[in-house]
Amino acid sequence: MILNRFKSTVRDRSGATAVEFALIAPLFFAIIFSTFEAGWMVIEATMLDRAVDLAIRDIRVGATAAAKTQDQIKAAVCNQAIMLPGCASSIVVEMTDISSGALPSSNTPCVDRGSNVSPVVAFSPGQRGSIMYVRACFTTDPITPLLGLALSMPKDGKGGYFLSSSSAFVNEPGA
Repeated sequence: MILNRFKSTVRDRSGATAVEFALIAPLFFAIIFSTFEAGWMVIEATMLDRAVDLAIRDIRVGATAAAKTQDQIKAAVCNQAIMLPGCASSIVVEMTDISSGALPSSNTPCVDRGSNVSPVVAFSPGQRGSIMYVRACFTTDPITPLLGLALSMPKDGKGGYFLSSSSAFVNEPGA
C-alpha cells in the first residue's frame, strides 16, 4: 500500500512545470535585468563622454581668454550631462599637462559617496600648445543593485558604480 502510493507520487507530473520555472526564472530575469543595466550604463557613459568633451572645448580651442577653474569645468560638465542624476556631488574632473610624456599612473579618482572625504586631484588648464590629459569619474546608482551585472561592478560605500571618461588634446597655440 505504501509502495503503491510512493509509485503514484513519483509518476505524478502535475508540478513539473512549476519546478522547471522555479529553476530557470532567476537566471532568465538576471539576464534580462543585466541587459537593461548594461544599456543604461552605456547611455550614462556616452553622456559623460559628450559632456566632458563639450565642457573642455573652450579650453581646447582657446576660445576663452581666462583659464577655467576646476569648479567651472565640473559645473559645465554637469550642465551638459542632462541624464546624470546628482552630477555636482558625484563627479571628479582632473586635468593635467602631459607635455613631458608622462600620463597619470594611478586609476581615475572617483567620489566615494559613503565617505566624507573627496578625492584630491590635479587640475591645470595648461599653456598654449601644451598636451593636456583630462579625465572625469562619475559615481552613479545601478538600476538593479542586487541582480546580474550590477553585482559584479566595483562599488562605492553607498552601492554606486563608477563611470570614467578620459581624453587627450593639444591646447591651440595663441595668436
